[in-house]
Amino acid sequence: MSPQEQERFLQNNERFRSLPPDRQQQIRQNLQRYNSLSPTERGAMKDRAEAWQRMSPEQRQYVQRTLLPKWQQMSPDRKQVVTGRLHTLQQMSPADRQAALNDPRFMQGLSPDEQSVLRGLDSVRNPSGP
Repeated sequence: MSPQEQERFLQNNERFRSLPPDRQQQIRQNLQRYNSLSPTERGAMKDRAEAWQRMSPEQRQYVQRTLLPKWQQMSPDRKQVVTGRLHTLQQMSPADRQAALNDPRFMQGLSPDEQSVLRGLDSVRNPSGP
């Protein structure tokens, strides 16, 4: 929806109108941030939301209680390193991905926590893998 259509929808939505004003403002701000994203960023956000929906409750709990706290403790440069390795894994077949995750050369330079996060992110992104 265009921003104008979004606003019209919100104004006509009984559930939205029944929310406290601060919550309504938060929703409007989130929509504004979303509308300012590039098409590529919106696509990535949509992909993440779809991946979250496909996860089992156990996987979601694992992400929230284990992966996210470890991820939040990483510095931006370490997050970038882990993300780079994850992108490399995404280009591989399941068998090659598994081999890379068990290859000390591929994991070289990553701390045990970073390796754990990388394996965890791979497992939730590719649940059908070995």
